[in-house]
Amino acid sequence: MPYLRGLRILIVNLKTGANDMKTSYYSLLFLFVITIFACKNEGGESKQGSASDAVELTAENLVENLQKTLIQAKDGAVISLPEGKFSFQRPLSFNDVPNVTIKGKGMDKTILSFKEQVEGAEGVIIKSAKNITLEGFCVQDTKGDAIKVQNCEDVVMRNLKVTWTGGALKTNGAYGLYPVTCKNVLVENCEASYAMDAGIYVGQTTNFIVRGNYAHHNVAGIEIENSINGDVYDNRATDNTGGLLVFDMPDLPQPNGGNIKIHHNVLEINNSVNFSAEGITVNILPPGTGMLLMAHRDLEVYENEIRGHNTFGLGIISWMFTDRPFKSEEYDPFCSNVNVYKNMFEDNNGTADQTTDFGKLVTGLFKGKGQDIITDGLVSPKHLDDKGQVLADKRVCLRDNGEVSFFNLNAAKGSELAALAKNMDSKIENFDCELASLKLEGLENIK
Repeated sequence: MPYLRGLRILIVNLKTGANDMKTSYYSLLFLFVITIFACKNEGGESKQGSASDAVELTAENLVENLQKTLIQAKDGAVISLPEGKFSFQRPLSFNDVPNVTIKGKGMDKTILSFKEQVEGAEGVIIKSAKNITLEGFCVQDTKGDAIKVQNCEDVVMRNLKVTWTGGALKTNGAYGLYPVTCKNVLVENCEASYAMDAGIYVGQTTNFIVRGNYAHHNVAGIEIENSINGDVYDNRATDNTGGLLVFDMPDLPQPNGGNIKIHHNVLEINNSVNFSAEGITVNILPPGTGMLLMAHRDLEVYENEIRGHNTFGLGIISWMFTDRPFKSEEYDPFCSNVNVYKNMFEDNNGTADQTTDFGKLVTGLFKGKGQDIITDGLVSPKHLDDKGQVLADKRVCLRDNGEVSFFNLNAAKGSELAALAKNMDSKIENFDCELASLKLEGLENIK
């Protein structure tokens, strides 16, 4: 090692009685420098994210240098954003490089505003990267999605805030926090508001945790779509059109999501106007929706608080109920293996919505009064036994949810208002069954 060589030189000089002061001086200096260098590198190579990888942007140079810093970022970079409010006219993009952290001083302290955006749609967009952490900043007023993370693996979105400061407008961006086609995603302790579609959206993603978030004044507070193997808990959704949606949509690259637990969430007073753009799926969502499960399988919904909704606390429907076509042969449009138990339903009996077709249907069927639980009763023919009964492991089970108002619309006998009114029933005992608890594997390393 270099510092040992320097030590040998010094020892030789001393032994030979060298009186050349200049030689001794340089020998001592060499030994001192190389020893300090060795001490600093003790323990082997430096780890990713060390001080040498850190980039500390200042309030004076953030707007000018942030995009450049993202382009030049290397494996292990930690990019620190200063406190303050900063205006951007173009999206901030980042691709491909692994092990990068972008961290602000806090969701209410570091604010990236796109109110003056003249190009692009997203605020922050990250693609095809692994082990990415976004933490401690706010994104405001993007023309499109606020923070989009696409085709990434091992993603942490923590203590982030996204909002549109003008309130509920059709011109707001669709999604707030938007991880899509990703693997191993954590969204925690974030806040999302005034998204024209969903405040927090996890789409076509495998292995995910959504916890401890606050979604308010969006069309959909939290939406899980076509995703597999996830845990959604300890979130609060209030003052949205709908609090929490779990959808499976047709004609997408990843069909038939499932194996998701939804528990210990608080969904309350989600009665806000639906301000989404016409034609998108959430445009059918009636104000006053607590939770809506659509065309999904393998769901476990338990110990949630669902209160104060005008139209329904919980809706369980198939895609067929929307009367919209689809092309995919892989797609299963029906609900199955849905286990709903030990939830608290309270005051989901306000004046039902009359601004959407779904809301008008509820109004017509129940004389304008909301209900705790509604299901369309549609079942896949593939899930019936020889006697026409639903296979035990494909049922929708409702149990131990207290005294609830419940209606099965029996839509297979007719979907027009008159037919539904004639054929619906309130026999919740037909759904009193028990399903095995889901097993979530592969989430232990998401943190």
